[in-house]
Amino acid sequence: MNPDNGQLLREHFRQARGRHRIKDEDRPKKMPPSTLDLLCRAGKAGLQIGALCRGMHNRHGQMAVRRILGVLSLAKKYGAATVDDACAAALEVGVCEYRFVRRYLERSPQLPLSLRQVDPLIRQLTLYRDFIENKTKESEP
Repeated sequence: MNPDNGQLLREHFRQARGRHRIKDEDRPKKMPPSTLDLLCRAGKAGLQIGALCRGMHNRHGQMAVRRILGVLSLAKKYGAATVDDACAAALEVGVCEYRFVRRYLERSPQLPLSLRQVDPLIRQLTLYRDFIENKTKESEP
């Protein structure tokens, strides 16, 4: 509806759940990255992620772009390796759906984070322990 005069501008008819029907002139001027770029990003994130995203695109076409973006955001949130395993499980079952991957990740327990030495400038913990022991022995009378 036009807020100025209350006239009907565009009528959007009901669609099946998850379906959209938008005319080209109603699409936003700023388009998301091309589908090919998204599929390349998905392939770089992981082999199974790329295969699942290609399967979604083959099945749903342009409607899968938002789902592919969702899978890529899951890779940021949970880590590419974890999402790659979830996509492998989805492909094994034969389901190329974003919802399956999201629910799989939400229901699977997260592995505890482990400490690791990231930089060579950080010394081994045993050196710090020995240093502290030596300093405490020196300060004792």
